Amino acid sequence: MKKNSSWLSFTFEWNSLIKDLFRCSWAIVLAAIIAWMGIHVYEKSVYTPSYVSSAVLVVRSKVGISGAYSNLTASAEMANIFTNVFKQNTMKKLAAENLGLDSFDGTITTSVSGDTNMLNISVKADEPELAFKLLTSILEVYPKVSDNVFTDAVINVISEPKMPSSPAKSAVKTYRKHIILIAALLEAAMVVLLSLLRETVKEEKGFENKIDSKLLGVISHERPHLSFKEILQKKKRALLINDAYSSLKFTEDYQKLATKLENINRHSDKKIITVTSIAENEGKSTVAVNLALALSNRGYKVALLDLDVHKPSLYKIFDFYDEIKNDFADVLSSRIGLGNFRFFRYKKSDLLVAFNKKSHTSSAELFKGHYFEDCLSTLREQMDFVILDTPPTSVTADAITLATYSDLTLLVIKTDCVPVRDINDTILSITDAGGYIEGCILNNVYKPFTLFGQMGADDRGSYGYSSYYGYSKYSNHSPLNDVLDDGFSSDSLDSLNSNEED
Repeated sequence: MKKNSSWLSFTFEWNSLIKDLFRCSWAIVLAAIIAWMGIHVYEKSVYTPSYVSSAVLVVRSKVGISGAYSNLTASAEMANIFTNVFKQNTMKKLAAENLGLDSFDGTITTSVSGDTNMLNISVKADEPELAFKLLTSILEVYPKVSDNVFTDAVINVISEPKMPSSPAKSAVKTYRKHIILIAALLEAAMVVLLSLLRETVKEEKGFENKIDSKLLGVISHERPHLSFKEILQKKKRALLINDAYSSLKFTEDYQKLATKLENINRHSDKKIITVTSIAENEGKSTVAVNLALALSNRGYKVALLDLDVHKPSLYKIFDFYDEIKNDFADVLSSRIGLGNFRFFRYKKSDLLVAFNKKSHTSSAELFKGHYFEDCLSTLREQMDFVILDTPPTSVTADAITLATYSDLTLLVIKTDCVPVRDINDTILSITDAGGYIEGCILNNVYKPFTLFGQMGADDRGSYGYSSYYGYSKYSNHSPLNDVLDDGFSSDSLDSLNSNEED
């Protein structure tokens, strides 16, 4: 039964949020460009330019007041009163009549400079000449009004009005940069909101609240370490625990999973394990390979079968591009017998790998019938673990079919990749088909954001071991450039128990 998840619930995971902002940076830039274009269209089609003519007046009192401070205070109070006087309709009417106009086609703006007695007055009009004439007219007629307000006030013009040479800046033009920035921030806020509300599994807590299966293990995010030559050649290095560059945390996560599978095998003798995922590029094959390596490092005989016949990838992970005489699909299609198939041994361990290099479009017949079951039965007798690397369930139903042949199924879930609904539907599909899901493996989990962590230290504030610790004489790690020793072939699977190589 699916767990309840409200659309209002959200999970904060800093790495997912940063990746979303980076992926949607084009949308944020586009929002800023649209805002800029909107301002440009407004200025060209809607905005009407206006012109402002300004003057500066000083207000003084005719009556002598003892003390310079008292005189200045009284003058400042009168200047504040005159800010309203110049805006009165009577003033506008007298100024228009003085020019012989029917109406005052302008806007008067007044202000006082701080706590002084200096009065700033300006007139805005559609034409520069009109703004200048209206302000000049006001300065000519204001005594008729001011004398009725303050008989003891004297107003002198200290800055004469001038003809405006360019239109005044509009509010849109003045705050153009602010508008563009706000548009970009709003788009970024929308990206953040959608990222927080996206119904995917982003970390362990989100898994427990949303997925109808237990969490068997967590694989930490691991950065691939590429040489300068590999970067130039655009090569991809597989993330393997036997690689000298692998971090201790990454290796430890797989050792914990191997321990759990070891305990399951000890108590219930479950050997055949199907590893699958829902979407491509969730790290399914990498998880299958590392589990096989971890188990073989403990002395178990492990067979790793590449059953993703549509898009095989194990030979790429092991960097094995030599000629393969027979694909394992040839065994499944009964072209050759299992005893005649050439397995490949990983170094001197008991890990045997069955590769596919060709893509087979038709796979429905390969996993049906008694022949495939007989192959698994033979491998069950000879090996301690048989791991099946299967295709994603969103690509083909092969994984669901193979889950019915295996003892248990592990579903690999990459963080913030597949919707929760699809994950729960896949779990239900496997169980309804008769398969058994032991649990899910949450892959590519980033550690929580901490100040010490971003400075290269762990959550306790102490610096961790170097990722190059694998070169220590106490390490079991080995470089990847010698991944596979020579393979071997035999007429019988009994020789799989032997450690000898061809």
